[in-house]
Amino acid sequence: MTHPRTQIRALFVTRLVNATSAEERVFSGRLMPMEEPVLPAIVVHTRRPEDVLERSTSGWDGYEKRRCIVSVICVRQSFEDIDEELDTMAEQVEAAIQSWTIPGFESAEIGPHTTSSEDPDFEGSLTTGATTLEFPVVYLTPFRSGPNPDITGAYPGGQITSDGQTGAACPVGTATIYANQEEL
Repeated sequence: MTHPRTQIRALFVTRLVNATSAEERVFSGRLMPMEEPVLPAIVVHTRRPEDVLERSTSGWDGYEKRRCIVSVICVRQSFEDIDEELDTMAEQVEAAIQSWTIPGFESAEIGPHTTSSEDPDFEGSLTTGATTLEFPVVYLTPFRSGPNPDITGAYPGGQITSDGQTGAACPVGTATIYANQEEL
């Protein structure tokens, strides 16, 4: 199974293809050396550590709420004002992400982003620059999926299956339900 972070990163790439002046030049992964023919371009990565914000209290067949930071790096070269052109790309990325629901992660929340810029690099008459937009994405993922192996035959509401059949709730209100035979 593919890690949810990998899926989210790939979905960001798909969302940004042809949504900005980078057109189809949207890549996933760490920054790589880029040359003039592939610029402008966007690189999407999740380099920062992922946080587990909470776990369901049941401990079994539950969920974890996680937060990963998706970095969208706009890279371009220009003869003109590099800052203005990077701002335009950043605005295009913001517009594409702003009202987007991540397919397969419909309960995920994309938080407000932060932006940083790298100092431009001057190479001949062209200036190369980059702007990074970091989007926090909070999503749910299964945690300990499956029934608790320590409780055999017990179901929510006190239902018992001693013979492999779904039983009814215990008819005696003061009855004690034990988790295993050793407690008897």
